[in-house]
Amino acid sequence: MPSPASYGPDYTPQMAAAIASCTASISRLDARISVSSAASAWNRRATWSGYARALQLQSAEVDEIDVFSWGCGLQIPGRPLRSTTLDLFDRFDAWAAALADPDPLAWRDTLPTAISAPAVATQHPALVRALDQVRQHALADGGILPWLGLPFALRDSGLSASTLPCLAGGAKAFRLKRKPDADDWLAVLRALERSAREGLERLHDLEKFHRNAQRAIVEAFRPGALPRLLALTHHRPLLSPQGVADALALSVAGASKLLERAVAADLLVEITQRRSWRLFLPPDLAVEFGYAAPKRGRPAKEPPPLPASRDLTVAFDAFDQEMAAIDKLLTSARGPKLSSP
Repeated sequence: MPSPASYGPDYTPQMAAAIASCTASISRLDARISVSSAASAWNRRATWSGYARALQLQSAEVDEIDVFSWGCGLQIPGRPLRSTTLDLFDRFDAWAAALADPDPLAWRDTLPTAISAPAVATQHPALVRALDQVRQHALADGGILPWLGLPFALRDSGLSASTLPCLAGGAKAFRLKRKPDADDWLAVLRALERSAREGLERLHDLEKFHRNAQRAIVEAFRPGALPRLLALTHHRPLLSPQGVADALALSVAGASKLLERAVAADLLVEITQRRSWRLFLPPDLAVEFGYAAPKRGRPAKEPPPLPASRDLTVAFDAFDQEMAAIDKLLTSARGPKLSSP
């Protein structure tokens, strides 16, 4: 490896192992998301996760669940109220629009002209080049955009085929130090690897939820609006009776009964034990955010796949169409608010 006198970290065995491990985690996530049927729903959740991490690097006192609740348009009782004087989410719509932009050069064209890579950069790993772009951007811009730019830098470096929004991040040391030391680089690499692993685990959980939803629909004597509710849950995991009623054109009482059916089928968990202003989350997110206790002991064996039949194929295709319709509805509802970065 070249001497990193003015570029990149010192390539000790520990650093080389961290770079290789982080690169492998990103590659695994990218490979899985490229073939997953739950990619659209995962991307929506990953966008909230990545934005939460970027806010934390800006020293904002916000947790991931707060960004999820903002994205779903709900306030969770007991959580701090959002500031009315400072808009923490003023960059979110522009970032979401950039993530969905098919032009791979659109984000790069908005970078400050001061960001450049020396000739020696081509001799360094792609992951180091991507992180150094974020470091230069953080020195030139004191806002949140440098941390939001990491998924684009990873894509432009060839580490991922598409932007993976859960990989937004960086390190405060990139902004505070002209040359981060080895500990700073290792901290960034480990945090990025952890984000990639968590993103892959959440994709697995989402796909498992999809399979469980299919089984629940097949086992229901009269599914009714249950498929539409489960399709909505994929894309908007935090639910309330009023929100479900508005999205699915139901009465509040009907939406409450529908949510209770999903709870009885172990597809949702109520996180507010109250008669009014009830809120629900999928089991995996309820456990992750601390609203439900994780199950102890050996994990339950997943039921075998349902036998193939024409009737099941029709039911599953209808469910996938419901998911696509909900995705289109939520995307179009957000569309007019988008602005360019």
